[in-house]
Amino acid sequence: MAKAESTVRNNLDCLNVDFMRSLVKQYTELGQWTSAFFWADAAAASSGAAVASGDDVWLLASAMLARGELHRAAHAITSRNLHRRHLLCLGVAMRAYISVKEPQTTLSILEECDPNLLEPRSMDQTHNRALAGVLVWQARALCLLERREAAAEALTAALRADAACYEALDLLLDQHALTPGQEIELIESLPVNNQMSASEATLVRVAYRERLLRYTPLQTASPDSYNNQIKTAVELARSRSAEAAESRGRRLAAGGRWGEALRALDEAGPWSCAEVRAACLVELKRSSELFAFAHALVDSYPQAWTAWYAVGCYYYLIGKSEFARRYLSKACSLEAGAGCVWLAYGHSFAADNEHDQAMAAYFKASQLMPGCYLPSLYVGVECSLLNNVSMCERFMSRAASLHSNAELAYKTFIIANDKFCLTVTQEDVDFDIRTLRVLRDDYPYETVMSQGTDSVGIETDIEQRGGWERVCRVVRSPHVAHEAAAAALAAGHPEHARVLFTRALHYAGPPDQLNPCWATTLDALGHVNRVLGNPSEALQWHERALALRPARASTLAAKGLCLALLGREPEAADTLHAALARDPDHVVAIALLDAIIDRLDAQLTEEEIPQFAFPAVSLSSPPAPPAASGDFAPSPAAPAGRTDATNTSDMSMSFD
Repeated sequence: MAKAESTVRNNLDCLNVDFMRSLVKQYTELGQWTSAFFWADAAAASSGAAVASGDDVWLLASAMLARGELHRAAHAITSRNLHRRHLLCLGVAMRAYISVKEPQTTLSILEECDPNLLEPRSMDQTHNRALAGVLVWQARALCLLERREAAAEALTAALRADAACYEALDLLLDQHALTPGQEIELIESLPVNNQMSASEATLVRVAYRERLLRYTPLQTASPDSYNNQIKTAVELARSRSAEAAESRGRRLAAGGRWGEALRALDEAGPWSCAEVRAACLVELKRSSELFAFAHALVDSYPQAWTAWYAVGCYYYLIGKSEFARRYLSKACSLEAGAGCVWLAYGHSFAADNEHDQAMAAYFKASQLMPGCYLPSLYVGVECSLLNNVSMCERFMSRAASLHSNAELAYKTFIIANDKFCLTVTQEDVDFDIRTLRVLRDDYPYETVMSQGTDSVGIETDIEQRGGWERVCRVVRSPHVAHEAAAAALAAGHPEHARVLFTRALHYAGPPDQLNPCWATTLDALGHVNRVLGNPSEALQWHERALALRPARASTLAAKGLCLALLGREPEAADTLHAALARDPDHVVAIALLDAIIDRLDAQLTEEEIPQFAFPAVSLSSPPAPPAASGDFAPSPAAPAGRTDATNTSDMSMSFD
């Protein structure tokens, strides 16, 4: 080998192009783009043909692209018409035009390509991977042009061409372009086993499944059971993978376990899933930590939309909505398809009671995330605040349907693949029927089938009923159930609100593992029961809320009201005093305490005040002073027994 190389080096009339290409690849791996460009240019010029080969131009354009010479890289390909007949060159040119924000030019050069190149080949996986890359860049260009349905089709085609293209799946899920059922159908239909070996196919399927369950709360498992599951090389690799830690963090955040989500994201690295980390810090109200994280992102990644999104979240957390919207607008300018930015934008308007602007932002998020239930949920909340009951019912039903379809699809998906997910059973899928059977005494409007789990008749019956009954039937999200219950209570439907609050508590987790944030739901159940005329049961819910979040002023005030309704005014007064000790400006506690005190005073004045006889007092006159000569004669003595010793008529004072 060494002798052959020395022979080639000594021959000045012949250049070793293969050696030059190997140098290009080595310098590319080392990140020395200028050296890679030099040798790629030399290889393209020394190929021996009048026109450089497509592979050599691809190496040259890739080096230009890495150096930031975007237009030069695109010109090197389009000037030779290689974008028409060379798939790798087409991909580099599309990347260059996307980087300079020219999506229409990106699609134009794609249309000029030979149609045969854009067809997958069953026996050529290298071609299919290059095709998947082209389709991903096509999807990015379509997203910039607001053609999101076509972008979803391009990403789906990329996954079918190359099942290992994780970038296509990540974009597809981040955009929420498909419904949950369509997502699962796509994952199950991928030709993974035909494109890679069995072990790698297993790894891909497990990774895709965990990424797919992004809104399914992670079940709590003991460390021993988790260690027992780690048996194969695939499961061991997933337990050490940073991407698996990110997926676990997303699921923990979806379940409201924000502290655990942050710890899971820390395992993946301090910069991973910046948008999820920022949301967790907002929920935990860690403003100083969010401030440091956001500004570190801006210093390190000023062109990333997540950096400015984190800054906007910080200003939203500290109550400066105008500044929050300013930085969120900058995040939107960098990534127009980020739906979570529009959700935060709507939250900033909602914090200032600007409901119309908030609804507009949520509608925009709904357009960007058609498969996500969150925009519909927030629109329903705003409609409730505007007293638009019919619109609130519609959007709450839509949010519940989107999430319930996802939940049923995910649970069925888990049951079908129980080798890797052992915490869900068929009973969980049928919980909806069983819960309504248990609650039918509290919810007389619901018809529960006595046998089987056939839901077709139930769904048809529910569609013919009111909106709140439809929400009660399909809801499976604790957050949707809580917000829908609050809206139903405000609309004058306490029975439906009671069922929805109860279901929210069930889906929030086991009673002994409830997050303190669900104390609000416990308080709401107390209010609902008090409205329904059950103050004793309402008192129990408020006491459970105090056990979950002790010494909360509003909970103590609600407990005091229940005690007053039960006729236990002294205890109510003590409870309200405790509430005012926590919050001296609590208006409800002040008003209730004044009313209770007035009531106690009124009861006291109505009673007969007992009269007690005064003790007998012996009144005697003091001894008379001796009469002086020349004085006037004393006045006649008072009658015996009636001398008043308290006579103070003589008030003269002497200072001698």
